[in-house]
Amino acid sequence: MKFKHFVLLNSLVLFLFGAAFMIRPFNMVALYGVEQSSSGVTGLLSVMLIGFGITLSSIAYTVPEARQRLVTIALLLSNLLAFAVSLAQQQAVWNTGMGWITAGVYLALVLGYWYLVVKIPSAILSPS
Repeated sequence: MKFKHFVLLNSLVLFLFGAAFMIRPFNMVALYGVEQSSSGVTGLLSVMLIGFGITLSSIAYTVPEARQRLVTIALLLSNLLAFAVSLAQQQAVWNTGMGWITAGVYLALVLGYWYLVVKIPSAILSPS
């Protein structure tokens, strides 16, 4: 898979999660076993996820090939952190099927970015 395609896939996942939290906030938090009295936090979460999705979709088309490895490493680390946090939340708070799905999605993104880090030649790392 190419850098652009995987980053676009990542942006689509973020956008869809954000849209789901925006359209059905109470249903989404219920999937995680969380009860919420207002949609303030989920509204903020949905806007953040959609914003990151839009940002990633623009990154997919604008990052020159010479910088793709650095961006891929940054995305690998951010998704690794998201995986660690979602796994910790799953164990400590959620304990639901949706928690495992969330952790699995982030793990898949981590593995995809790891593949891209290994696949993109290190010669691209240094600019000409």
